[in-house]
Amino acid sequence: MILYSSPVFSYSVRQPVLARFGLCAAVALLFALPACKRSIRVSKARPADVTSASPRGVLCVEQPDACLYCVGREGEAAFLETFQSQPRVCDPKDPEECVEFCSTLAPPCALPWTPEPHCVLDSQLAFHRALFNRDTADRPEVAFSGRVTDETGHRLEGVHVDIWVARGTQFTSLGDEVSAKDGTFKLHLRNGPWTYSLRLRRTGLASEIVDRLAPDKLAASSAAPARIFRMGAESVARGRVVDAETGAPVADALLQAVRTPEDPLEVSETRSGADGAFMLGGLEAHRYSLRVSKFGWKSVTTKNAFSAPAARLTVKLSHGTVIRGMVHNADGKPEPNATVAAVLSDVPGAPTLPIFWTTDSEGSFAQDHFAPGTYYLWARRGDMLAYPPEKIELVEKGDVTVELRLDHKGARVTGQVIPRPGYHLASDARALLLGRAPSLGFPRPAVGALDQDGHFLVAGVLPGRYELSVREGTRTLTIAQGPRDVEVPIDPDTTVALPEPVVVRAQLAE
Repeated sequence: MILYSSPVFSYSVRQPVLARFGLCAAVALLFALPACKRSIRVSKARPADVTSASPRGVLCVEQPDACLYCVGREGEAAFLETFQSQPRVCDPKDPEECVEFCSTLAPPCALPWTPEPHCVLDSQLAFHRALFNRDTADRPEVAFSGRVTDETGHRLEGVHVDIWVARGTQFTSLGDEVSAKDGTFKLHLRNGPWTYSLRLRRTGLASEIVDRLAPDKLAASSAAPARIFRMGAESVARGRVVDAETGAPVADALLQAVRTPEDPLEVSETRSGADGAFMLGGLEAHRYSLRVSKFGWKSVTTKNAFSAPAARLTVKLSHGTVIRGMVHNADGKPEPNATVAAVLSDVPGAPTLPIFWTTDSEGSFAQDHFAPGTYYLWARRGDMLAYPPEKIELVEKGDVTVELRLDHKGARVTGQVIPRPGYHLASDARALLLGRAPSLGFPRPAVGALDQDGHFLVAGVLPGRYELSVREGTRTLTIAQGPRDVEVPIDPDTTVALPEPVVVRAQLAE
């Protein structure tokens, strides 16, 4: 059996939303560019980044801020930097149907109207699994055989053998195999500079985890007899999950027993019932740490929480901070697949990254584990925005519900950049609008690529005053002549044309 044929797998990244906050370029919060996958702006030309044919083995996945990230087999495509122009492609038969990319690769197979097979995976989980399968397809296989028995030597049928591969910090599940009537199983693993981990599990028996199986060592022992795994009777841990303040039961909390708090592999997991009670099976007679999580509550990871068996464990959870709500279009109807962003505005001297959601099929959104503070909440789909942003005060253990309405169409800013005599613009030259009010701009850069004649178009711009900047890569060019500031009126769907060309040259220091 080849374990790499299925695009579906389990890959777990448990990271609180607060971990996404961090230092970044302050200007990343100042600008407005359409962030959603769907746009109503007409694309007059196909971006230069778009390949004429799909690279062999290309894979794509949608990012939280609704752009598509794609990689080709011939090389890893990089994420575009904050101030790079993002390729956007629109359907020639329907200019309102557009796709925006956040990578240097923008293949036709990622376009929903393409006649060729599609290459967009439905989740980050499937993307990482498919990426490993694709990149290792030409690697030789290593056969690994095993036999599972109980402590008396009786061969066990129906034991699930879960397989993970570790490549650097990436930990990806590759599916599972099931032992046959004689207790045997055989895995075909790709050989390479990575390691595998196995977990053997069956109801009523203690799970066993085997770490750091190196393919080269497996290859050297491939002619050896099947490795024997003995599974003993399980130990069980029982308890309740309760509210830390009131003692009321907390239902549907996810509990995972792990060997150490940092271990990516859980030995056993379960959910609490309506009365908060839970039972963790599949344990050995050892000490375990416990990870507990539930939406709207602060996650808990306890070190050396209990020794199995255990009968009266009590886990106390505290309420987290939650922002939830709905996004409606200008007609008041729910807007699915809209991008929602929250920006924490009151961290002195420490600009923070926005947190993005995408609304579900009913236009609703929810996220938890925020830090208390003042937030500006935005929504966007295409060039339609919620304006002005919703300002909310989130207190400790607060739960705020908001409604956002996409009733403002962003403005367009057009102009022309020409080089001073003796200077030539690079192919990646672009115009940027740097907003004057950090908290009031949609947290995406407003950037427009220059065509062959230096013309640019920046769409989806919010009202306000902007500073014009022209850049090549990370280098800022000096504006020798022409407008340096742009005033965007409050009226929606406005076109602001610069009155004269912008003449640029390299900085004198260079």
